[in-house]
Amino acid sequence: MTRDHQRLIELAASQHQVFTPAQAVAAGLSKTGVARRVHSGVFVPCGTHALHFAGVTLTYRGKLMAGLLDLGPGALVSGRASAPLLGLDGFDETHLEYLVLREQRGRTTTGLVTSTHHISRLDRVEIDGLPCTSGTRTVVQLLGRASEREIGNALDSGTHMRLTGPSVVRQRLDELGTQGRAGVAVFNRVMESAGVQSWLERQFLGLMRSSGLPKPTLQRTYRADGAHIARVDFDFSPTPMIVEVGGRKGYLSFDERRRQERRRNELQLVGKTIYFFTTEDVVEDPPYVLTTVRRGLGLAA
Repeated sequence: MTRDHQRLIELAASQHQVFTPAQAVAAGLSKTGVARRVHSGVFVPCGTHALHFAGVTLTYRGKLMAGLLDLGPGALVSGRASAPLLGLDGFDETHLEYLVLREQRGRTTTGLVTSTHHISRLDRVEIDGLPCTSGTRTVVQLLGRASEREIGNALDSGTHMRLTGPSVVRQRLDELGTQGRAGVAVFNRVMESAGVQSWLERQFLGLMRSSGLPKPTLQRTYRADGAHIARVDFDFSPTPMIVEVGGRKGYLSFDERRRQERRRNELQLVGKTIYFFTTEDVVEDPPYVLTTVRRGLGLAA
């Protein structure tokens, strides 16, 4: 193995196994040598310009890196591609999406390339050697491309991990300009239920809103004698009604079931009445949920 070849192998290893023809030349190969290796199958094209060695199976990160190398300095992994790298809920490692400045919009690669007038320093993070949009800019880029459920999950999980927050996304949207931007109406609906912790909680809150029922307090914490009792999903004060939503209780372990029932007892001791709705209740039988809530609130069913 030549020294040039070894340098290129080391470079590729640092870039998720991909490199550009220019990097191969910088490692010591001639342009003719690079072209010859591509023709013979030693180098395999990926994307529009990037290459990898024959026998290498690119990972998801390798495919993303190939796109970044195709697009050049300043490009960021974005949207549905940056979401799983950031750990946002509900996104898998399948999409290839990038964000570039408007002057780079003529560049191409495999996947979706979106251009923008402005990318700030705070819009950029690096994950595993890949420059990506930040949590806030990722949520912005999802608008108009992702469903309301996906955007809600991204915002909820990003807030939980302290990568962003509803007010931060709103501020960034205002800075970038919302007029004509796809998905702003969806974001406004999501913002109405900002503070919920899951898609199911958001669905329940949507039922309350669409039926005209009172909006509950979200994620209220109860204490007694200075000690923490519980944080509840939905509190309908001044009535004693509390609503919790989640999976079927039968799926809980014995210890978890005991903890939940003790928590229920503590809430009942301070005068609260707890109602529980499963995913199936909220999604498949909204009339049952609405009737129960109305009766619990002392309203006509």
